[in-house]
Amino acid sequence: MTKLFIENAAALSPLGASLDEIWSAVMARKTVYGKVSLPGDRSFYAAETRPGTGSDISVYAPLFNDAIRGMVADLGIAEPVDAVFFATAVGNLGQVENEVYAGRSITLDDLDFAQVEAVFADTPAWGPETRFVSVPTGCCAGLQATGLAKAVMERMGIKRAIIMSLDFGLTPLAFEAFHKINATTGYDRSANASPSRPFCRNRNGFLFSDGGGAILVSTEQSFPDQPCISGYGCVSSAYHMTDIATDGDAIGKSIMLALQQSGLAGHEIGHVNLHASGTQQNDEAEYNALLATLGSDLPTITAFKGNHGHALGGANMIELALSWKILREATIPPTPEHLPIDAYDAVTPRSTPQALDRLSILKTASGFSGIHASLIMEASICA
Repeated sequence: MTKLFIENAAALSPLGASLDEIWSAVMARKTVYGKVSLPGDRSFYAAETRPGTGSDISVYAPLFNDAIRGMVADLGIAEPVDAVFFATAVGNLGQVENEVYAGRSITLDDLDFAQVEAVFADTPAWGPETRFVSVPTGCCAGLQATGLAKAVMERMGIKRAIIMSLDFGLTPLAFEAFHKINATTGYDRSANASPSRPFCRNRNGFLFSDGGGAILVSTEQSFPDQPCISGYGCVSSAYHMTDIATDGDAIGKSIMLALQQSGLAGHEIGHVNLHASGTQQNDEAEYNALLATLGSDLPTITAFKGNHGHALGGANMIELALSWKILREATIPPTPEHLPIDAYDAVTPRSTPQALDRLSILKTASGFSGIHASLIMEASICA
């Protein structure tokens, strides 16, 4: 099965405007959270890449396209790529809402995520032969776009591609939708810690945020020990529109598919980066899935939504970019400050960075309707 070699990675999140800034903040155990105020005198917890913008849709709307151009630049691309695999959950929702609130008419084209192709066409990554693929599958979108690229690039003659997932969803409509399913948290000015607390006993939901990430991949290896994507698995259990089965069976199946494709056994995984949204259901499901697939002696775990919240479809590519940094640095970041990490005995906190001894990482993501994706990244043995 084709391996995808990662040439470079980029990201932006509420912790920083570049992957290096985010990495430094994660290594320093930083967390970030703030407030978005909506009409009707209501305020919600949120983490913004540009603080204060979520409360003004006219200011917020352009950030989606700006972020695409910025991450293409951060990848250091000097010539066109063969393809762009773009993933998102809510796409250009901010732009569409801004048009509606301003009283301007919209068309079906405005709601078509494939129209994002035009933004890439205005960057150095685009050429006359560049293909564009849109993957609008929610909070698994980044991993699913990566799995799709892994499956089709070689057979379609695509040697070099950008895989990007991005969401700027801190809009009135999105807040209303997530509020209806009790996913948001009302802002409390007296709070002294982030409401995003994966694997803590005292946890009840996610911190809505924005941002995304990108990787530049190739089917050809450029240098020894180059990190690569060696395995992928995806399962759609159709369990529930929004809930997740806490037995972790479907997540476990996606992990097993990724392990089988990579040729690794569970005990050969050196680190796990989880979806870890911080909800009671998600954490229990992922924990059970890990026990079933990797055994009771779990490797170290990172849960970056505890640092900077949940950016929907953009979150898993931020985490994938950070996992690439973990492989490159052979270093596992500490857990965020003020998170006790006390929900499960096998998942323990770290106050300092640790060395990554086995250069293999399992990355998971989950989405609504029971969609679960898992991915294996390796270094040094990808040749």
